[in-house]
Amino acid sequence: MTARNVWFISDTHFGHNNIITYCRPQFSSVGEMEEVIIENWNSAVKPQDLVYHLGDFAWKTEDAKRVRPKLNGAIRLIVGNHDDIPSLAAAGIFQRIALWRQFRDEGFTASHIPMRFDQLRHGTKNLHGHVHGNLEGLEGFHRDMSVESIGFMPVHFDDVALWAKS
Repeated sequence: MTARNVWFISDTHFGHNNIITYCRPQFSSVGEMEEVIIENWNSAVKPQDLVYHLGDFAWKTEDAKRVRPKLNGAIRLIVGNHDDIPSLAAAGIFQRIALWRQFRDEGFTASHIPMRFDQLRHGTKNLHGHVHGNLEGLEGFHRDMSVESIGFMPVHFDDVALWAKS
């Protein structure tokens, strides 16, 4: 049996035209942005792997259904503020959909929006997205997984676990 790696990424915003103006000026089009994210994703994530996507997967469910078959691995979605939960659940493209996920053994909670310290029940670190690389107001226990902060490339579980233990 092949080993299964676990990865994290957030805020891919597939199909979202305005995201380029907002915070991704290096891309000339949504097509170019999607091509880079898909290529980076698949260069790291293998078909047997698991990805925790920390929200804002796509602009519309149609975009999610269009892009999902192009991505390696099983995906568990931690919903973001742009994710249409009923529509995405009905589409059946994610292994699981949740509001957050606690990783008790490693000491961190994964969410879309950054959490306050007093909201962290198990552990003292918060892995999140939502801020698109704008770390203003965040603290040392936060780690942004928005694609802008991680070079548009998924981050391996071991890297996150090491950070969470530091």
